Amino acid sequence: MKIKIYIVLSLFIFINSYLKNVLCDISDLDEINSLSFLANTFYINWDLRSGNICSNKGILCDPTNSTTIKIYIDETLSKGEGIPPNVTLPEGEILSLSFLNISSIESNTEANILNYISALKKLNYLEIINVTSVNTIPDSFLFNCPLINTVILDERDLTSSIPTSLFTNTGNSLKNLTLSISQPSSGVWTQANYIENLNIIFYGTAVTSNNFLNINGTYYQNLSKLTLIGLNSKVTISEMSYLQSVSIQCMGKDDFYKDFIFQDITSMNSLIIDHCSISSLNFSNSNLTNLEITDGSISSSSPLSFPKSVEILKVNCTGFNTLPKTIEIPKIKELIIVNGIFKTPIDSFPSLSVVNVVNSDLNGVLPQSYCSVNQINFSSNNLTSIPDCFLCHWSYTNQWFSNNAPNNLSPNSSFICNFGIISDNSSKISNIFDNSTNSTITTFKVLSYGDTIKFNGINLGWNYQNLTNGLKMIKPNTQFSYEFPPQSLNKTSETLIFSSGRSIKIQWIYYQYEIENVEFIQKSEGVLANFTGLFDTSSIISINGIVYTPLVLSTSNIQIQFNNSFPEGQIQFDLQTFQTYKFKYLKSFSRSYPLITSASIISVNDSKVTIFGSFYNNNNNNNNTIKPIVSINGINCNIISSDNLTIVASIPIYTQGGFVNLTVNDNGYYFSSPLVIFYEKPKPTECNPSCENGGKCSQGSCECVGDYSGATCSFIKPSSSSYSLIIDKTKPNAKYDMEKGAFDFSLTSVQELDLNKNVVKQINITQWDYLPDQPVDGLGNCSLYFSNQSNVLIQVYLFIPSKSVNYNFAGYSLNIDSGQVKVLVNISNWQYETSLNVLRAVFKSSSLPSNKTSSSNSCGDSDTSTLETTNNQYNALLSFTFQRNGVILYGVFIDKMLSNGRIAISTVESLIGYGDSNNNYFGINMPHCTICLLDPNLGPLVNPGFDCSQRPWVLPVSLVVSIVGALLIFVSIFVAFKKYYIIARDGKSIKFSKRRKSKSSGSKMSKNSNQ
Repeated sequence: MKIKIYIVLSLFIFINSYLKNVLCDISDLDEINSLSFLANTFYINWDLRSGNICSNKGILCDPTNSTTIKIYIDETLSKGEGIPPNVTLPEGEILSLSFLNISSIESNTEANILNYISALKKLNYLEIINVTSVNTIPDSFLFNCPLINTVILDERDLTSSIPTSLFTNTGNSLKNLTLSISQPSSGVWTQANYIENLNIIFYGTAVTSNNFLNINGTYYQNLSKLTLIGLNSKVTISEMSYLQSVSIQCMGKDDFYKDFIFQDITSMNSLIIDHCSISSLNFSNSNLTNLEITDGSISSSSPLSFPKSVEILKVNCTGFNTLPKTIEIPKIKELIIVNGIFKTPIDSFPSLSVVNVVNSDLNGVLPQSYCSVNQINFSSNNLTSIPDCFLCHWSYTNQWFSNNAPNNLSPNSSFICNFGIISDNSSKISNIFDNSTNSTITTFKVLSYGDTIKFNGINLGWNYQNLTNGLKMIKPNTQFSYEFPPQSLNKTSETLIFSSGRSIKIQWIYYQYEIENVEFIQKSEGVLANFTGLFDTSSIISINGIVYTPLVLSTSNIQIQFNNSFPEGQIQFDLQTFQTYKFKYLKSFSRSYPLITSASIISVNDSKVTIFGSFYNNNNNNNNTIKPIVSINGINCNIISSDNLTIVASIPIYTQGGFVNLTVNDNGYYFSSPLVIFYEKPKPTECNPSCENGGKCSQGSCECVGDYSGATCSFIKPSSSSYSLIIDKTKPNAKYDMEKGAFDFSLTSVQELDLNKNVVKQINITQWDYLPDQPVDGLGNCSLYFSNQSNVLIQVYLFIPSKSVNYNFAGYSLNIDSGQVKVLVNISNWQYETSLNVLRAVFKSSSLPSNKTSSSNSCGDSDTSTLETTNNQYNALLSFTFQRNGVILYGVFIDKMLSNGRIAISTVESLIGYGDSNNNYFGINMPHCTICLLDPNLGPLVNPGFDCSQRPWVLPVSLVVSIVGALLIFVSIFVAFKKYYIIARDGKSIKFSKRRKSKSSGSKMSKNSNQ
């Protein structure tokens, strides 16, 4: 008899560090003796005397871990002479062994190898199959093996006596146990409940036909796999909670028909019965899905019963004469029966995908439902007719009905096959039917990343040729799908070949799911977002990973309700549809109420404040007035009156002056800002520094007389012949140029700021259109510049008066002299990101070399400039002097503006960090206005006694800027800029009055070009 030998031993050993080119080197004497013992026991001719044990065939060492050895013993190894039968394993044993597999080996010793498997500290896996002299399990087996996890003992000679020590020796480390025994036993198995995977093989020759084999869950609670071999008795298997697989192999077909009872085995999914004579099958409380009965016989006295849960039924037995009905096996998916003796038609089974009923004497008509079965074989039966689907594809299907007698099932010459398609997606294809070989379907709309369409039809075939990429069969003859290629492949048509002679041509155009627009609607219960676009029924919308459940979901509209605290600003909506397609959409949300454009300035003696803007319309509330709640610096204010445009409220006392925090709760929506409510303090009575040249101090500012000007009346206006004025026709820009130097002052941008003064949006105008000689009421002909960049309309008028003009603006009396420049600005359509944001106009002042500087200039030309600023009592910028090469640009700001036609505070600040030694930036802050008006007044001043050793030339400029909604303007400031706003939307003009020459303050700051 041919002997098969296979041994795998995994041994962990230490190697000498200086042996670099040796796979492993076993120096422990006990381990060498152990290998010698195995070699002699199983006739292996190994040379264990050399320093390199791994050079022997059959011994492999792990190069990454020199303590591990794997030993393979088979018949290809050189044979040794063996050792006397009384040789035992050395006392040291193989302490580093972790894996041991011995299979189909004949030993030359009668010693039981199990006697030597103990005290192996690293042993993890043990498998012993068909090894001679293994007949009992000794008490010492696996003693002190703390890491043992898997044990497989498949020995036909093992007795049924299983010692308790098998479980107690290993503690709880043993999780997988496969064990063969001669007959069931009890008692000891109660110790095995911690084993997770318990498989038992019964070699049941000890159980005779008169016995009844009963395997009960009382003693085998964790049994997961059961194998019965050599069975010769009736069987009852019951009350198993974890049993999944049962395999029964009988002694062979005989005249003793056996009953097989399976009771309360809810987890069993597979049962195989082989070589058995079966009288009955009984399933009680079973969820069996896979049943195979092979090479046996079935008693003809009563039909077999099957569990209704069975999905796969395979029977190949003599005597099987009753074909199961649909009601008996309603979930069947695979039905394979060979050599039945039914003499009946076959039922329809709705879930069937594989049917193979061969040589089973079926007759009658094959039901139409078999047209949708994937795999079919009805050869060698007696069917009388089959459905047209098989006849339509007879060249392919005829093999499934071969040897059918006595009827010829092939189609006759007059047979016509109807071929039709009707899509199950009415939005793409509907009611298309065609009997011809080929037809064309109208154009589809297909997603740009690919799409899939399903076709329902008749007689489409089994797609056995698979001639069209992307065409897949879902159900034969009745349902196919086609996966359109992505748009990147530039393909817009395809011929779909379902089967030979059955095809259609389709065309398509691409589109994509997307959000086209989002409309926000404020309601008492929250913000309703109304999305329009193209969607599917699986579309979901999320923000920052949070998915929101829609109130409405259709292919063109999605509505989502958010709560009252839904944040303002730019929001990214993520749209996800089926096939994980994603689309991102950005939209800014700004509340329609409460929206505050300005508030009345609170003077020293005021007891109330008027807040202007847009508020909840109480007329929509059935006359149940909802009053807003207003607080200033956390103190609630009494509401005197309110409507949808204004709120009048009492105010608390605040002697410090300046801006305070305002909070408004309007129908559940909150507005909170520190940039709306402003308290004025009493005007100062003294000017610091004091006024010069006859100037008088009035409320902290110097009022100059004659031609004197400046913060302290220290400069005089230059003659018109001492400078040149240049108007640019490509952009709203004017420039003064004097002998000692030049300056450029321009509005560079308009910014939208949040409450932390972070810039959230900015417009820089790069292109202007120009129209000369445009009439303006009260001024005459002006130069008009206009731009519609970023959908913001900006109109700028430049006017140079021929005589002095007096006008009023925001409570101030102002004046524009001849030779100065008047600037009129109209800006509209600024779209705020949030209702809390405000605007800031950013101006840039630059010092430049003069085009008039002569070679005789004893002062030369410096490339550095010096900036000095003065602030008012609220620390807002009041004036500045910007000096270069003995020439000074002087600018003065007023602290008022018009917000939607109402006087409001406008603070000015020097923007530190924006510029350099020759460029300085100033920001004029405005509230959240839709029409924002500011007025600049700029003009040159000089000191006639100036020389290089005395005072510098001075170009004083009084500045206020006017803006409607949003503005970007580029204007020079050697020019006197006085802005007059034309309001385009209603045609009204704003009348300005004469402005004060200067406003000084007590604080003074300097900025050096070298800093």
